[in-house]
Amino acid sequence: MNKTKEKKSILSNMSIQGKHQILRMTVSILIGLGLATALIVFSSDLPRTSLKLFFTAPLTNASYFTFWIQKAIPLMFTGTAVSIMFSANKFNLGLEGAFLFGGMVGGALTNIYLFPGQRVLGSIMGCIIGGVVGAIITLIPALLERIFNASVMVTSLMMNYICLWFSTYLLYSKFKDPRTSGSTYSWTNTYQEYMTYKIKIGSDKLTIFYSLFIAIVVVILAWLFLYRSKLGFKLRQVGKNQKFAQYVGISVSSVAILSQVIGGFIGGLGGACEIMSLYTNYRWVELTGLGWDGVTMAVFAKNNPKYVPLAALFISYLRAGAYVMSVKTGIQNDMTKIVEATIILFLLAEKFLSKTYRRMIIAEAEKERKSTNELEVN
Repeated sequence: MNKTKEKKSILSNMSIQGKHQILRMTVSILIGLGLATALIVFSSDLPRTSLKLFFTAPLTNASYFTFWIQKAIPLMFTGTAVSIMFSANKFNLGLEGAFLFGGMVGGALTNIYLFPGQRVLGSIMGCIIGGVVGAIITLIPALLERIFNASVMVTSLMMNYICLWFSTYLLYSKFKDPRTSGSTYSWTNTYQEYMTYKIKIGSDKLTIFYSLFIAIVVVILAWLFLYRSKLGFKLRQVGKNQKFAQYVGISVSSVAILSQVIGGFIGGLGGACEIMSLYTNYRWVELTGLGWDGVTMAVFAKNNPKYVPLAALFISYLRAGAYVMSVKTGIQNDMTKIVEATIILFLLAEKFLSKTYRRMIIAEAEKERKSTNELEVN
């Protein structure tokens, strides 16, 4: 009874807009999952087995659970980074390059040439240097916009490919291990990833990622910055109404640049953590796509960092389930992209459930009118 009352009080204290957003999110997810179910049923020779794997595989053993969490961690970093930049209404899309180049310089080169074999110090310095590199990557388009009025969206997209081809050039011409086809020297003799700890559970291994704890701390700090600090308040005001922010004395350009620097730092930090968590040498020769996934996380979370972990865990759960299903049954796991696109499509459609929103407003107004009349009678 008490739990029911608590739930009712939470819903009653929530604004109509908040209730409507939850409704839109729930319906969008159900539509996306319904579409995925239909695709699996019509394309699989073993629909029951495929559906069971898709919806439950990440929870069935330690290896699949590890894979789920592994996929969620970089999404937490990039989703938080994009949320901060988009909160200032700055569509800097250079996070892809920041993640990749931060991973190369911070995660790999720092440990190979500056702190070889020093796991703790190398991990700490790798994270810091990776973050700084990522901040520089996103700072360049921000400065180009301020000085030359260049489109930050276009220049940041170009930065992604500059980072990709420059890192590929460095890999093959300067840092490649001649014994391999396309990777750097290893930064550890034990071939144990720096930021992981493995626990054996029966025949499976559960991997503890230290980067998960870093990601959680980053999410908490980002939320505190955006919603509990003066600078975060200024940043959100710039995003809501730039002219108003300027009239009340906020340095719009400085705040906008700061948001992009912070976002880039988090992206570069995430790239360094990803490299040190999954590899013992550097081998990225393509854009990871995780920067773009950050945009998806920000859309799900409505640019609020505290919702990013939920979005990351949800999307990574679907991807992990789809991967296991594809391995076991042969169905293409690209259907998760269809699900994600469907959900985002409905979330971004402003008129989706707009009539329901109007009905909710009318119902709330009627409720207030009745309560007012009752008070007047009494």
